[in-house]
Amino acid sequence: RYHCPVPKIFYVQLTVGNSEFFGEGKTRQAARHNAAMKALQALQNEPIPEKLPQNGETGKESEEDKDANKSEISVVFEIALKRNIPVSFEVIKESGPPHMKSFVTRVTVGEFTAEGEGNSKKLSKKRAAMSVLQELKKLPPLPVIEKPKLYFKKRPKTILKTGPEYGQGMNPISRLAQIQQAKKEKEPEYVLLSERGMPRRREFVMQVKVGNEITTGTGPNKKIAKRNAAEAMLLQLGYKASTPLQDQPEKLGENKSWNGQNVGFPEPTSNTPKGILHLSPDVYQEMEASRNKSAPGTTVSYLSPKEMSQTSSSFFSISPTTNSTATIARELLMNGTSPTAEAIGLKGISPASPCSAVQPSKQLEYLARIQGFQ
Repeated sequence: RYHCPVPKIFYVQLTVGNSEFFGEGKTRQAARHNAAMKALQALQNEPIPEKLPQNGETGKESEEDKDANKSEISVVFEIALKRNIPVSFEVIKESGPPHMKSFVTRVTVGEFTAEGEGNSKKLSKKRAAMSVLQELKKLPPLPVIEKPKLYFKKRPKTILKTGPEYGQGMNPISRLAQIQQAKKEKEPEYVLLSERGMPRRREFVMQVKVGNEITTGTGPNKKIAKRNAAEAMLLQLGYKASTPLQDQPEKLGENKSWNGQNVGFPEPTSNTPKGILHLSPDVYQEMEASRNKSAPGTTVSYLSPKEMSQTSSSFFSISPTTNSTATIARELLMNGTSPTAEAIGLKGISPASPCSAVQPSKQLEYLARIQGFQ
């Protein structure tokens, strides 16, 4: 005959605090559920404790839990570091046969000393640390030192340069963008509305939007149209117009040097009639020097500008040769008339009136012929 097997019954013990609960079931899981149900029914009727554990107690317990996860050697080093105490481990004794050696290690922590013995250096070091740790825990707690509060200097807020006169002379596009950044608002939005005109005479219309304000600007290219739109927006927002750059017409008698600066040249204030060629005394001296190189036998006396305007007959030794012709040419170039020519009797060279002065081209041709350039 075959007998039916007796079903197995599992028993589980559950411990909650100081209470114990037993559960049973056909399986382990069922027995655990049964024990948990009994524990819940019992704990629901118990009141909630009024006093919670204090912070100091929880702190100590948490420190003990942390130390439980650390080795004794690490705890010794941490305590010594907090109290600024030196630590040293030293193997002072080694005995026994090679297969069963015994080590004795001494640990010194400040004034405290302890020894530990074991069949390995690591074990003896651990036991020595455990011995000295009992003495270190008896030390009074360290005083709580309050950390000094760190005082940070408040940075002065940057002055918002949003006045009506801010940015005059700047590019309107950059000026408008900086004003919006200073206000911590959204940057301007530019949109090309249309492009009209002939292929080589295009006109672009650009729109700029700042908040709820919208303005437009036109120009022969997109850059100028964008700039004009930004300028119109600045005027609409109440800012002064930007000074135009390189838009003013250049004045007469002003030239730009290599670095872009304007260099003014004074206009001649001579009362001589127009059409007469004027040369500086330095140019005359260079011309006379070149002429002397070609004809070393002749001597020339150089005159100052004041002496140039006076009659040259009293200053020059006039000879009917090359010297007299050079003097006549100089007087014609400077004043348009030649008293020397009148004194000699060359009336054809000296003009009868200022209106009939010799033209610069004729004077230059005559002067070149005298100097031997042709």
